[in-house]
Amino acid sequence: MNITLDYLRGRRIWVVPNFMVWGDWSFYSFLLFYTEMGASSKRVVFNKSILGGLDQTVNFSSLYDFRGNQLPATITNPKVIVLPKNEVFCLVVGAETNSGFRIAKLGESSGNGWVDLMIVEMG
Repeated sequence: MNITLDYLRGRRIWVVPNFMVWGDWSFYSFLLFYTEMGASSKRVVFNKSILGGLDQTVNFSSLYDFRGNQLPATITNPKVIVLPKNEVFCLVVGAETNSGFRIAKLGESSGNGWVDLMIVEMG
């Protein structure tokens, strides 16, 4: 037996075709500098505020692979690979969890992103 071949064949892989991404990832970071003057104290405050977009939360149980089979509700240590199908660039936001992931389109595109998702169970 080939150990490497057994290792690769032991992983579960799903391909989800024609997935529409509508969520926006507009991540802006603002640095704020302001003063506060109270009755008994005065202070200078340096603050960092983050404004984010509306990313799309996806559960694995709501996806179907190219054969029409529903994906399991939980996947052990998943990795989601985004394969673009149009000019809108899409990315996975943050880390994947055992039950799902977050995805969004990047940039100021008015249209939706169409992608194929390859989901690999890393074990």
